[in-house]
Amino acid sequence: MPTLNASPLAVVVPSQTRRRIWKHPELTSHSLVVLTFDRLHLAPLAGAPKSETLAAIDAGADLDDLLGPLATVVELASVRRVKLDLHANTLILEYVGTGIGTRRVKVVFASPEAADACFTKTWRRLGDGLQLLPYKHNFWTLARAPLTLLGGVLIATAILTLLLSIFEDFAAARAAGAVSIPAVGDLGSPGRIPKSPLEVLLGWLDWRVVCGVGGVAAAALQVWLYRRVTQPPAALEVVRT
Repeated sequence: MPTLNASPLAVVVPSQTRRRIWKHPELTSHSLVVLTFDRLHLAPLAGAPKSETLAAIDAGADLDDLLGPLATVVELASVRRVKLDLHANTLILEYVGTGIGTRRVKVVFASPEAADACFTKTWRRLGDGLQLLPYKHNFWTLARAPLTLLGGVLIATAILTLLLSIFEDFAAARAAGAVSIPAVGDLGSPGRIPKSPLEVLLGWLDWRVVCGVGGVAAAALQVWLYRRVTQPPAALEVVRT
């Protein structure tokens, strides 16, 4: 009669013992990456792996013999930090090697989907000992450029609008004769104040157009500012606590 109380060591969880495989060309830094329950095996780049090699891995063959001495083997228990570069689709693992100090290995993927999958499954195999670092960005570093330009646009628009309004008042007063020059002697004739060089330079502008252009530029800069300060993180990082 079979026993009803099986030993906990005899219980096999398929999701924990299954080997996860990533291969070239979805990998660009290695030919093959195999994630087991307690190790990460990385075969050096030598083209796409053979179908019989993949079949042997699925069948449970010894990976040390199958991949050879040139393969890199990372004990998951020795991993101290895992970083996923979302822009470069790169997984970076820091682990304690056989020698002194910490070693690093980079795994580069051809697509963000493959990189995300490897990061997620590796983190799951590492267990609860690693914690995701909160993402923090420097607000002033991201907002400095758009805020500086936005302030410049607003100041320039205000100055130009004020100058054009003054020029318009002077033009109206000049047309009404309010700023004419008194007669010079008995034979003198009244004259008008000539336009200043600044008025000649900017007098063709209309303050309404200046306000409209400045408003459009300010709106565009505000959109740029919003996108910069709300941009997603550039990397995800977990560390062993």
